Amino acid sequence: MKRRNFILIGSAGIAAVFIPTAYYYLKDIKFDKTLAQPQFLSMIWDTSMISTIGNKYRLQVPNEKKESSLAKLLLANTSTGSDASTLSINQKIKKDFETGNTVTVDGWILSVTEARQCALFSTITSK
Repeated sequence: MKRRNFILIGSAGIAAVFIPTAYYYLKDIKFDKTLAQPQFLSMIWDTSMISTIGNKYRLQVPNEKKESSLAKLLLANTSTGSDASTLSINQKIKKDFETGNTVTVDGWILSVTEARQCALFSTITSK
């Protein structure tokens, strides 16, 4: 095989793997904005407190800093539709507390799902 053909075939192979992978990780995810509204916390906190807690959570967990990664994590294993996703989120919050999947942010003990909702809210409001 000639060197030129080898380089062309190798480059095409690398591109064939890299392009779909980059698309998957870099694409924007579409989600309902109500996903970023923690229902229970909004009864006791105003929007500035939710945003503050979200920013502090994003500082604590740097790999959950981006809007797309937070939305993917919140939408994982949820039903589609706004009412169904709200119900699924509430079930995830309950399960988080039952299994001890909690995090302490600014002295508040939150389920990881609630903390992610606050973080997603803070990314949306900072735009």
